[in-house]
Amino acid sequence: MGCQFANAKSINDNTDKIKVLEEKCYVLQNKQVKADNNLRKLIENQHVAEREIQTLVKKNDAQRLAIDSLQDKCKSLEEAQSTDRENINGKIDATDNNVRTNQDQLQTRTLYGVIVVIVVLAIIVGVACWLTKRIKSGTSTIGDVRRAQEALQAAQTKMQEESVKLDNQLLAIVQKQLDASVTSANKTTGEPDHSLVVKLADEIARIETNLSKMDKSVRGYKQLVQAKDRMINNVRANGYEIISLLGQEYNDGMQFQTRFVPDESLPEGKRIITGMIKMQVNYNGKMIQPAEIVVSQNI
Repeated sequence: MGCQFANAKSINDNTDKIKVLEEKCYVLQNKQVKADNNLRKLIENQHVAEREIQTLVKKNDAQRLAIDSLQDKCKSLEEAQSTDRENINGKIDATDNNVRTNQDQLQTRTLYGVIVVIVVLAIIVGVACWLTKRIKSGTSTIGDVRRAQEALQAAQTKMQEESVKLDNQLLAIVQKQLDASVTSANKTTGEPDHSLVVKLADEIARIETNLSKMDKSVRGYKQLVQAKDRMINNVRANGYEIISLLGQEYNDGMQFQTRFVPDESLPEGKRIITGMIKMQVNYNGKMIQPAEIVVSQNI
């Protein structure tokens, strides 16, 4: 009996050990399954990461090629800009030289014009003195007076023609200066220099006043009017407005610097703007120079 009891106890102990081992084996199997699953996931993640790396490598290569291409384009643009800058500077220098040459020519021609005017004035004075002496001496005839009048009229016409010719040349030179100033302004920023346009406006004021007192049959009259109008339109394209008040009726509400001159040929009480000393100049709707006018009145 004792031996059987011992065997039974030994069997029970072994059975318990087997159960414990089975439980441990089951736990290990579960851990192995989890480890296999985790390993599988890691492998899958690794494959995904490898694919992403390959994609990034391809993108990186493409971006490197794009950067190289952009660098080449930037280099080409820099070279083109350098060439353009040299060309523009060369053109500006050439324009400046042309402007200086034209200014020298204008000064020379102006000198010639002044000489012609002086000669014509001398002729007028000489004819007037001669005619005065003839009248005082009582030896003048109607024919002499008529010839003197014709000579004076011819001299006056010659003066007007020379004046128109010089003004046409002046406007041509100012146009070249304006073209050069626009080219220079395109390279700079900030408030533009209005001095050249204001100077042009003052010249146009003088020209318009002279034209208003000149016969339209004078040689070069129409060309000067067209050149003057063309200059006004050209500066308008750059934001400038040159305003003429010539021929308008004057009223006390006009806030301009005004010079009044008597004129009995006007109807009584009339006041007409007959001269422009300075034109009103606006830039982008803002006045940069007020007008200065001459008003003929019969009051």
